[in-house]
Amino acid sequence: MPYSVFSDVALTAVSAVLPSGGVSLADELRWFDGDRERMERYRETGGLDTRRIAPPGLTASDLCIQAARRLLERTGTDKNDIGALFFVSLSPDYQLPASSALQQHALGLSADCSVMDMNLGCAGFVSALWIAAGLISARACAKILLLTGDTPAGFTDPDNRVIAPVFGDSGTAALIEYRKGAGDMSFLIGSDGGKFENLVIPGGGARIPYLREEGPDSPYNRIVRDGNGNPCTLGGYCRIWMDGMGIYAFAASVIPPHINRHLSLAGRAARDLDRLLLHPANKLLVGVIAKKTGFASNPPPCESLAAYGNLGGASLPALLCHHYNGKGREEKREQCLLCGFGAGLAWSSCLLSLKDTLLLEPQDYTAPENMPGRDAHVAHWHAKFAGKER
Repeated sequence: MPYSVFSDVALTAVSAVLPSGGVSLADELRWFDGDRERMERYRETGGLDTRRIAPPGLTASDLCIQAARRLLERTGTDKNDIGALFFVSLSPDYQLPASSALQQHALGLSADCSVMDMNLGCAGFVSALWIAAGLISARACAKILLLTGDTPAGFTDPDNRVIAPVFGDSGTAALIEYRKGAGDMSFLIGSDGGKFENLVIPGGGARIPYLREEGPDSPYNRIVRDGNGNPCTLGGYCRIWMDGMGIYAFAASVIPPHINRHLSLAGRAARDLDRLLLHPANKLLVGVIAKKTGFASNPPPCESLAAYGNLGGASLPALLCHHYNGKGREEKREQCLLCGFGAGLAWSSCLLSLKDTLLLEPQDYTAPENMPGRDAHVAHWHAKFAGKER
C-alpha cells in the first residue's frame, strides 16, 4: 500500500452536475408488490431513494464538461494554465480515442495540455487525485483538471433489482493546483484484483467480446436469472454484475483497518478529524465502517445517496458539493479524510484540508439547443463512411 505525502498542493474547487430527471423508489412500488412499508424499510436500511438518470444521448462526458465550465468560470482560471486533464469513468464516449481528448477541445484548453482517461470505479476520484497531487508536487504541472463521471443507467437492466435501484448518473470536475503553504495532502492506496468478479461488466471487452455471428439466442446474449429472478447477461450493453454481499464483506473488513492505518501513518486519531467522508455506497455499510473507525458519534454524511443514487467514482466529489452546501454548510473542514472503494477491487484514501476549497452547489444539466441524439450520430458516421462528409 503506497503511502504518500505531498506539500503545497491544493484541491481548489469541486463542481457537480446531475441529469435533471430521476426515478424514486416510490415510482417503482410494483417491485415491492405494492407494499409501501416494505419499500420504506428498504429505503431506511440502504439509504437509497432517488437516482438521477441521463436521457438517451447525454453522456458522462457531457455532464463533466458542464461541471468543468462552471468551475473554471467561478474560479477565474486561465484555461491556458491547465497542464493536464484526467477523465475517470467507465462510460467513455468512444472506445477510441480517449474522451479526455474530446473534453480538452470542448473546454478550449491549450494543445499543450496532457490528457488521460482512467478506467476506474468507486475509488477512482481519490486515486486520480493522488496522481494529480504527485504531478503537481513534482512541478510537472501547475494546475490539473480532474473530471469524474459515469452513466451506468445506460447499461443497467431495470429488471435487475440488485443493480437498478443503486446506481445514478452524474459528472463532476475538480481543480487541483500548486499553492505555496497549502499544507500536506496524504494518500494511502490499495487493491485486490483477485476479487474482481465481485463487481464487473464481464461481457463486451477483449476477454469476452461480442461476436458478429452471435444472435439473440446465443450463449453470449442468453439471459440467466439468479435465485431471486434478477436477469443477468453478458450481452445487451455490457450488463453490470455485482455480488452485493461480497462487496459488503470486502468493505466492512478491509476499509476500517485501511482508514485506521492511514490515520496512524499520518500521526492522527479519529478525534483529530473534522470529518470522515466515505464513498456513500450504502447507508448500513457506512455506519459499520464509522463504528469500526471511531466515528460512530460523528458518522460520515450519506444524504447524497438518497438524492442521487450511488454515483460510483463521482460519489465523493458530489457528496462534498451536496453536504457542504446543505447540512454541513457551517461545519469545520480543516482536517478531512476522503475514502473511496469498490470495483477492482480497489480502495484509496486522502487526508487533506477542505477549509479553502470552493465547493459549488450541485447543478442540474442544461442541454444545449439542437443537441444531436443517437440517430443523428449514426447518420453522421454512415455519411462519413460513405465519403459524403469530411
